[in-house]
Amino acid sequence: MLSMSSGTELGAEEAGPAPNVLIVEDDEALAEEMALTLSDYGMRPTTAATWEAAIAAVEAAPPDLVVLDQRLGRVDTLPRIGMLRSLTDAPVLILTGNRVETDRIVALEIGADDFLLKPISGRELVARIRAHLRRVQQTRPPEKEREKEPDQAQAQSQAGTWTLLTVERELRRGDGSVVPLTGAEFDLLAVLAEAPGHPVDRETLTKRVLRRPWRPDDRALDNLVMHLRRKLGPGGDRAITAIRSQGYVFTGFPRG
Repeated sequence: MLSMSSGTELGAEEAGPAPNVLIVEDDEALAEEMALTLSDYGMRPTTAATWEAAIAAVEAAPPDLVVLDQRLGRVDTLPRIGMLRSLTDAPVLILTGNRVETDRIVALEIGADDFLLKPISGRELVARIRAHLRRVQQTRPPEKEREKEPDQAQAQSQAGTWTLLTVERELRRGDGSVVPLTGAEFDLLAVLAEAPGHPVDRETLTKRVLRRPWRPDDRALDNLVMHLRRKLGPGGDRAITAIRSQGYVFTGFPRG
């Protein structure tokens, strides 16, 4: 259970958009208690009780941070962190009662950002979330530097112009409609589009997009490519091509 009754109270964060925090927890009472606590501190919590519901929530509204219980019924979520990482680059905080050090180390190596041991106080939960959100904010370019970036990078296809907006972080089709990309999908496309026609190795892509070292058994990058190809529509498989023993190459946007 959470407790906010003792110790020094947390201060208010600076004004800004309320962060969207996804809580993946199958204990309904605990999930509700965490959601109420985060709401009290100016956040917008969303809850999911199953892995399937969590994935649907991520795809419907990209979160700013995910609190993920290690166990959802009989499902151990640690081996599935790679899949989650292919859908979002938001920090992932594992909530667990497991105090085995090796499990924590493995989780951190495969993409988790932090471990929260049960029981956890409301103050610590809020403080940990705020700390990770601040780190994300600090990694973004300062506003003045962002203003110096080109407003857009364009790539021509035979059926019109696709526009990759680097500041707005959007991809628009020739008809002006926006392709709904996750943060990680946009980053992947942006990195590949920097060198069209030239392969980019897996180590570079994993480091720049997923922000961690690549390992031969890491399938998160492949899953991310798969999702991005689907969103590019017909011809997506040809737009991003796998080069054996090298990586991936961007060959140009598909028609339409």
